[in-house]
Amino acid sequence: MIHFSLSVPLLLSLIPEPQHQTELTSKKTQMASLTNSPFCPHLLTQFSPPPVLSFTRSLKPIPPKPKSPISLKRDNFTTFTVKAQTLDFSGSFFEGGLGSDDDPPSQTGSGITALEDKEEPQCPPGLRQYETMVVLRPDMSEDERLALTQKYEELLVAGGGMYIEVYNRGVIPLAYSIRRKNKAGETNTYLDGIYLLFTYFTKPESMAALEAALNSDDDVIRASSFKIRKRKYN
Repeated sequence: MIHFSLSVPLLLSLIPEPQHQTELTSKKTQMASLTNSPFCPHLLTQFSPPPVLSFTRSLKPIPPKPKSPISLKRDNFTTFTVKAQTLDFSGSFFEGGLGSDDDPPSQTGSGITALEDKEEPQCPPGLRQYETMVVLRPDMSEDERLALTQKYEELLVAGGGMYIEVYNRGVIPLAYSIRRKNKAGETNTYLDGIYLLFTYFTKPESMAALEAALNSDDDVIRASSFKIRKRKYN
């Protein structure tokens, strides 16, 4: 019988290690390999972290939407000065409203400006102040109107008239239609006419001749005369 004498360390080396201890040893070996690797985590700490990129975005204010020309308040505006011309025909043919409210504005003649700038003359002895409104045919030419105006001015002067003024108000619609028959027997209906205003001083007895001439004139649609009474102011 053969006897072997072995030492205790040698005997321990011959005993197989358990499986879990073998796995633990393998893991330790792998960890040691990673530690010696250049990519070891403790070596990464030697490097500074990468800079953080920051993006700054500048926002420009959105310009306000311009206002429309209608709602825009205009600070620099042009001032228009209009001089109003007013005639006071109280107590005359104009008072009471000849024509409708929708009548277009009358044409401003040179006589209106003269009436504003010139003082009213004093009534001569034996005369009275009158106004005569004459409505002429609207289709009369300018030459025909001037000839008719001159004819009645001469008639007034022949009857003792003084300070005769004529104001042309232009073509104005009538308040109502007027039918008139001329000397030839033709009947015409007028819706508008040329308005003339005569202002003058004359003898009361000469008014009959003036009215007769106006009523028989085919160019005259309508004519009316009034005596001007002076108003007394307290």
